[in-house]
Amino acid sequence: MRMIPLARAESTELQGESADMPMVFAAITEAIGKVTDVSEATGDRLDRRLQVGAGGRVRLLAGAPVQPKAAAAGTLVVTMVLEETTGLLPGQVRDILAAVRRVPFTATEMTALRDQMPLTAELPLFTPPGCLAQVAPVLTVHHMRDFLVLVEAVQAMGVAPEAITVLDKGYPYRHTARVDAHLSRQGIAVWPWTRAADALDDHAQRATLLGRKGLLVDDGGYTLPVLLKHRPDLLPHFTTGLVEQTISGITRLEPWRQLPLPVFSVAQSRMKATVESYGVADAAIRNALRLLPEEKLEGQAALVIGHGRIGEQIAQVLRSRRMRVAVHDRQLVRLIAAHEQGFVTGRCLSTLLREHRPKLIVGSTGCTSVRGEHAAAIGGDCYLVSTTSRDREFAIAELAEEAVEVSDAGVLGIRLRLPSGAWATIVGDGYPVNFHHAESLPNAYSDLILASLLVGAATLATPGHGFTPGHNVAASDRVLESCGLLERYYSRFGPKST
Repeated sequence: MRMIPLARAESTELQGESADMPMVFAAITEAIGKVTDVSEATGDRLDRRLQVGAGGRVRLLAGAPVQPKAAAAGTLVVTMVLEETTGLLPGQVRDILAAVRRVPFTATEMTALRDQMPLTAELPLFTPPGCLAQVAPVLTVHHMRDFLVLVEAVQAMGVAPEAITVLDKGYPYRHTARVDAHLSRQGIAVWPWTRAADALDDHAQRATLLGRKGLLVDDGGYTLPVLLKHRPDLLPHFTTGLVEQTISGITRLEPWRQLPLPVFSVAQSRMKATVESYGVADAAIRNALRLLPEEKLEGQAALVIGHGRIGEQIAQVLRSRRMRVAVHDRQLVRLIAAHEQGFVTGRCLSTLLREHRPKLIVGSTGCTSVRGEHAAAIGGDCYLVSTTSRDREFAIAELAEEAVEVSDAGVLGIRLRLPSGAWATIVGDGYPVNFHHAESLPNAYSDLILASLLVGAATLATPGHGFTPGHNVAASDRVLESCGLLERYYSRFGPKST
C-alpha cells in the first residue's frame, strides 16, 4: 500500500492588504529558490502552488485569521503547506518551511512604523541633504522593527544600500528573521556578529571601491574592539569614527587607553539617561512576567544586582509591583543610594541571597554578578533574569557545575537543581530578557535614541566637527541637546502634545 506523505505546514502573521501579497509570495518563492529549484508556479495573489525540487509541491495561502477579533486590525495569516516532499531531504524540508517566516515587511507595516517613529523617519528633513554621502556605515543595532526605520533614514541621508553593512547580534528577537529578510531584499549585506572581523574586511573593500570612509554605529561594542584587537590594519578605513549606543559598548573599550578615532557617545549622554532607563526596566520586567504567567510575585522577595541607571529603575518597578526588593552593588555610593531609597541592602551578595531568599533575581551590572560560589546561598526556587548584553551576567557554566541536575526549560531558559534542592531557572538562557522573543522598548521610546544615533553619524561625517580621537562625552551632549531632537520629542509627549 502506498503511504501518503503527511502535509507539513508553517504560518506567520503580518499586517497588510491583498495588494501586499505579490511581494510576500515572491519573497517566499525566492527564499525557497535558495534551498532547491522552483520549476513552476500557478494560482493567484492569495493562493499559489509551487513545484519544488524533483517532486515536491508547496501551497501558499493568505487570508484573514480564523478569529479576527483575537488579532490586530489588518492582520493577514500567510500559510505554507508542504503537500508533497518527494525528492526533498529533511534539511530542505526544514528550510523551505522556514521561508514563510522570512518575509520582508509590507508597505502597510512600514507606513505604520514610520508613523510610530517620526523623529527617526523625519530626521533627514532636519539635516543637510546628503550629509552621509561620503561615508559607508556599519550598523550593529538590535534587529527589531524600529531598526528598519533607521536604515531607511540612513539611505535618505545619502547612503546607497551597497555601502551599508549590518551585523546581526543574534538575539532571539520576535521579528529577527523578517528584519534580516527585509534588509537582504534591499541589497544590504547582513553578517552574523560572530564574523565581525570578516564583515569589517569586506566592508572596507566595498567602501574603498565606492570612494567612501567607514563609519561605525554600534550597540554594545561589537566593532571597534574587533578592529583594535584583531584587525588594526583596517583602522585607516574607519577614521570617521564610532557612534556608540550603550554603556556596555563603552565598557568594552576600557582596555585601550588611547583610541585612534572619535567616539560620539549616545551611551553616556544625559538624553539617554533621562528618557530610556525607565523604559528598558519596565520592558524587562514586563517580558519576564510574560514568561512566568503562572507565578504570583506580589509579596515575594526580589533582588536587584547592580544599582546603575537600569538597575535603579528596575528596583522601583519591582517595588511598584508590590515585591519586597533588596539591592546589591559593589560600588558603595550606589549601595547608599539604594538604602536611602528604602531598599534592603547588603555588601555581601551571598548573605543577601541566603537571608532575603529572593524569588526573582535581576542582574543589571553589565558584567558577571552571580557565580558558582553563590549557588550554595540560594535556598529557595528562584528565577534569574538578566538585562546585560549577551549572556555574561550569570556564570552559567559555573552554576551548572554546582548543580546536581541541569535541564532545558524550552523558551523559559535553563533549569538548575541546586544541592539545597532548590530549582534556579536562568530565564532566556541568561540573555537580556527584554529582547527574548520580544520587541523590548515600545517604538515611541526607541525613536529618540535611534534618531540620536543618526545625529551622531551626521556629526562625525561633517568636516570640521571638532570631535577628537577618544571619548567626547561633553561634546556629544552639546550636539544632542542643541540639534532640535529634544524640542520635537517634547512637542510630541510634553504638556501640549497632540
